[in-house]
Amino acid sequence: MARPFQLGLTASHRLLDPSMHGLEAVSDIIGHWIAGLDITRLGSLAACIGAAPAVWRFLRTAWHEVYGWVRQFFMSSVTIPGHDLLNRHVTNWVMANVVQYRNIRSFTARTQTQAGVTADRAALLKKTRRDIQYLPHFDTAWFWHEGNLFFVRRPLDSFKTLMGNSGYDGVGGEELTIGCLGRSTEPIKRLIQTCQDYADNQAQYFVIIYSRFRMSWQPKSRKPIRRLETIHFDDNTKQGLLADIRKYLDPNTKRLYISRNMPYRRGYLFYGPPGTGKSSLSTALAGEFGLDLYEVKIPSVATDQDLEQMFQEVPPKCIVLLEDIDAIWTKRGSTNNEQHESISNCTLSGLLNVLDGVGSPEGRIVIMTTNKPERLDSALVRPGRVDMKVMLGNISQRSARQMFLRMFAPDITSSPPPTLDKGSNKLNGESKHIMSDDELQQLASQFATHVPEDIFTPSQLQGFFQLHLDNPVEAVSNIAAWVERELSGISSDDEIEIIGNGHAR
Repeated sequence: MARPFQLGLTASHRLLDPSMHGLEAVSDIIGHWIAGLDITRLGSLAACIGAAPAVWRFLRTAWHEVYGWVRQFFMSSVTIPGHDLLNRHVTNWVMANVVQYRNIRSFTARTQTQAGVTADRAALLKKTRRDIQYLPHFDTAWFWHEGNLFFVRRPLDSFKTLMGNSGYDGVGGEELTIGCLGRSTEPIKRLIQTCQDYADNQAQYFVIIYSRFRMSWQPKSRKPIRRLETIHFDDNTKQGLLADIRKYLDPNTKRLYISRNMPYRRGYLFYGPPGTGKSSLSTALAGEFGLDLYEVKIPSVATDQDLEQMFQEVPPKCIVLLEDIDAIWTKRGSTNNEQHESISNCTLSGLLNVLDGVGSPEGRIVIMTTNKPERLDSALVRPGRVDMKVMLGNISQRSARQMFLRMFAPDITSSPPPTLDKGSNKLNGESKHIMSDDELQQLASQFATHVPEDIFTPSQLQGFFQLHLDNPVEAVSNIAAWVERELSGISSDDEIEIIGNGHAR
């Protein structure tokens, strides 16, 4: 006879018995657990748990003592200040060659705002989307390099403080200590030189632009090197400028200056109408000679002492850019009958002192730009402060032809050469063929004949090209009408057609 299946419950599982309910079941289970508990073992466990913090504190203290003793007698170290340029170079190398290969589990996420860092330029123009930057947290990183054991330590509290600065890009800024096992600092010096070489290699295609922030120079942006061929002004003047800077940067020139007790400085004045490329030329020169660019905005400088401090902290081999120097002590738009009122907190005397005073630093190139050179004080532009004046005027027909060729020359890295429809003289027709160099040269010559000599600025002509970047034939066809409209003073805004609910077409 078959026996019904029954579930057997032991005392230790009485909680599963359907007849047990509420607090009675819980108290019954706890009672059985306490009845089988050894009080002696419970006391030993409690004593161990109580002693654990003390043991941990002892081990930490012992480790710090041993580590300090080892570091004092068996390790060497080099400390790099937080705002030194070398700090950024070392941090970049450590991030790229050490930290990114570690299993870092703690990051700070923030919206990336530095235009020079991101590769997606279009994303920066969108209001609804920005790239996210993840900054790793690390206090001390140990690593091997060239057979030596190194460590890099930074105070994490300082890193978190810098994160509150919207202009901080997450690289450098906090004090770094580089250590090496051994009593010689030579391995550390070689490592720092490696970091320097790495930084030079990374920056060879970019110009780093620095600006003043909270009493120190901080990287503002990183711009791709601009070729000097894209700056259109007199070729003889351009070659003379390049030769002058090249000669100044020659080590032999520096030795000659020192041997003859001459201050090793060089100053330039770029002047001309707005839109002729004065600032662009400064950036292109920085890229041409591998120099960093330091922007000095004198109207925002509080005192002459602050201006002097800024120049003292500028590295010896760089370009210092003073833009719109005419707007510093005179208001824009003022006439000869109006009294020129100062809009700067620092004085002309303070600027002259930092340019060539007794304590002014040497080895840097100073470039001043202005739209109105006649407003400048003669003491500011005398030889010794301004060694060469460069006029950037309106565009010539020859430069217009060069700009056309540059705009429509085939770029093997981005797009194929233009195609031409033989039958209709239009691009992108049904019967296409690759436009030859001779055809492009002919179009450039036709285009240049419609551009009047010394009337338009390069930026005006570039604005026209932006409307026809993919069609050189269309550019030639429309240039005459564009010139006529510009000469008649008709604004390009008049050409905008408003449709629908107010959107422009």
